Amino acid sequence: MSRHRIANTVGLVLATLVCWLYGLHLYHAANRPLYSDVKLPSIEPVSPHSTEHTMDPVLSDSNDGILTFVHASDLHISKYVATGGLVHFQHFLRTAVPLVSPRLVVVTGDLTDGKDKQKLISQQQLDEWQAYKRALSQTDYVQRFNGTFYRDQRGNHDCFNVFSQASSENYFGMYSAVGDSSGYMLRIDEPFGTYSFVASDGCPRHGFARPLNFFGYLDARDMQLLESRLEEARGSSHVFMLNHYPVSTMVYGKYRKEFGELVRQVSVFLCGHLHELVGGIGAQLQAYKAREGYWELEIGDMKEHAVYRVYAVDHDIVSFVDVRLPLPQIPMPNPELLDVRVEAPVPHPPVVLVTNPKDARYLLPKHEPLERIRESTFIRMLVWTDQPVASVQVLIDGQVHPHPAVFRGTERQVGSSANETVKTPLWVAPWDPELYNDGNVHELQVVATDAAGKTTTSRTPFVIGQTLVPLQNDARGGWIMQQSFSSMFQTSACVSYILMTLCLLVVPRVYFATLPNFSSWLSERSVLHHKDMAYIRHLYTLCCNADSAVAKVKLGLAMLAARAKFLVWTQFTAQVYLASVPWLFWPGYFFAMGMCILPLFTGRLIPSAQGSDAVGSVYAYGIYISHEWSPLLDSWTYALASIVSLAVLLVYLPVAVASPSMFYAPRAKRPWYRTVTVRVLVVLFVLVYLGAPTLMTAYTYGWVSIVFGYGRGWLFIVSCLALYVVDWRMPVSLSNTTAA
Repeated sequence: MSRHRIANTVGLVLATLVCWLYGLHLYHAANRPLYSDVKLPSIEPVSPHSTEHTMDPVLSDSNDGILTFVHASDLHISKYVATGGLVHFQHFLRTAVPLVSPRLVVVTGDLTDGKDKQKLISQQQLDEWQAYKRALSQTDYVQRFNGTFYRDQRGNHDCFNVFSQASSENYFGMYSAVGDSSGYMLRIDEPFGTYSFVASDGCPRHGFARPLNFFGYLDARDMQLLESRLEEARGSSHVFMLNHYPVSTMVYGKYRKEFGELVRQVSVFLCGHLHELVGGIGAQLQAYKAREGYWELEIGDMKEHAVYRVYAVDHDIVSFVDVRLPLPQIPMPNPELLDVRVEAPVPHPPVVLVTNPKDARYLLPKHEPLERIRESTFIRMLVWTDQPVASVQVLIDGQVHPHPAVFRGTERQVGSSANETVKTPLWVAPWDPELYNDGNVHELQVVATDAAGKTTTSRTPFVIGQTLVPLQNDARGGWIMQQSFSSMFQTSACVSYILMTLCLLVVPRVYFATLPNFSSWLSERSVLHHKDMAYIRHLYTLCCNADSAVAKVKLGLAMLAARAKFLVWTQFTAQVYLASVPWLFWPGYFFAMGMCILPLFTGRLIPSAQGSDAVGSVYAYGIYISHEWSPLLDSWTYALASIVSLAVLLVYLPVAVASPSMFYAPRAKRPWYRTVTVRVLVVLFVLVYLGAPTLMTAYTYGWVSIVFGYGRGWLFIVSCLALYVVDWRMPVSLSNTTAA
């Protein structure tokens, strides 16, 4: 090997290592805000709350020991969408809340839609926030119970295009019920227990315009605040944590403790954000986190599905039921948009929530006194109706329960006003739980009918014990909730990038540099590939003519193995050939290294911000804006898309630019990968997977994102040029040629 080739090879390897080391430096810099080695302002420590409570531990026919609250999310009040949204929210306020009359209502973000008429550009719409505040002001919910009845928090749509919490575009601070963008800590003291609600704000510190800003994170400062609030909640009967984003879509930093350690004192994690996804894959976004011992329960959206959830904590056992607003059509048409006004409630079927025995799919062994179910003397159920109850029928395992249900409900005055009451419409029926203490799953069925004939049937699987019945919802959202997309995307991007760089660029180039005579090597490889192809055809002929099924299977497997070997070696030959084509290899190498050390693109990521604060750079590891890093997971998805695009091109272009006779014996028919169909498919891949996102990025963040789009706009343009030259400009040769 000549000194020139040695120098080139050493330079290539050193350049790769330097780029990777600098990329590692950028990775650590981007993630630095997540950890507590940054200097943080101190927060005064708060002593854990402790109060003496009295409650009969037996689940009898007494109506005490019950706390109820309602959860809704993703209102998406819009000035442009003529269905759902505000009209659903007003029906929720006028119908659902008065019907249940709970102690607390919580809404976990995406109060407004924050998009333009084309639903492409995001911006905070003042009209939408005013409509939200106007809907609340038509009730007394914000003031009820001394301001502890209604609580809201931000979602990603509420921080679209909002530079900071102090920004004038942060309408949440002016038009929401809570006003504090950082979340809240609410403690409800009852004679029978203390219940804490800790809301964290997962929105990025700088709210980017969409399509960024899908994932959330809590940096070290946020984790410090969360840790302080959870410390204040210590000693509560139950702690409920609220966040707009599910845990799987969050990146959690660390102050003194990891998130997994902090959340061990949490019973239920309430969230929204994912709506119900599509195709049923998000119909039941729920998961039990066994290691930490809490349930994560995402709720469907109010925007299109008109869903709300009623919780009851009965003698410290947590139960819930999902309810859809009884509207004539869902989503309900709303031609009046922000001018709609709902004056009267709509008739609502009974809402039935069984609190004892509890649904065995949602047990909380680490937080609930489940022995109380086995020691109970009455079946307990809450039945909310807007008409007098006509009947409540109880069946167990399909058999009518021998004891009729009787009403033991109450309406408790909490505040000073006449309407500041909490309804507890408790129905009870005597039972002996030992009759069902056989280790099997039983079903409790409750049929409630009101005086208007509206009927609701509730079915509750239960066991006497502490064994959870599997939810079996992996295909309907459970798998999604159990994942850590942060680890998944980062690992996928890093592994795919390293494999692409080494296998498709660096190793073939180093191997090419070591060859004393490249043309002779190509000729030798061509002969070997022809022999391998002849052997595959021979195996195919034998397989077709085999007499027995066993012989066909063996020959078929041998043919598959030979085919796999042929594809691997022909691809390696093509990659080495690519290393000999400077006008293709070096642009590919530049983009590979650029993804590691350069921004994927730079643009006006927060158009509402002033001056240079609006401009940010999206790296693979995070977003750099206003002289600080935002470790948003969205950047990893952008990087992964660019890596996959480049990898596909680096696999296709070498075999496309090489002569087919390098791999196949000369013949009149073109190989499959050089047909017009394949070439068109590759073009479509580039247009759809690179072109459309690039144009979307330019539309939302300005055309500067193409000018400085090293890992996106530039990659798209160069890919189009390369495909034009290789597939549509150069002749597709069928002759046996070798590279010079």
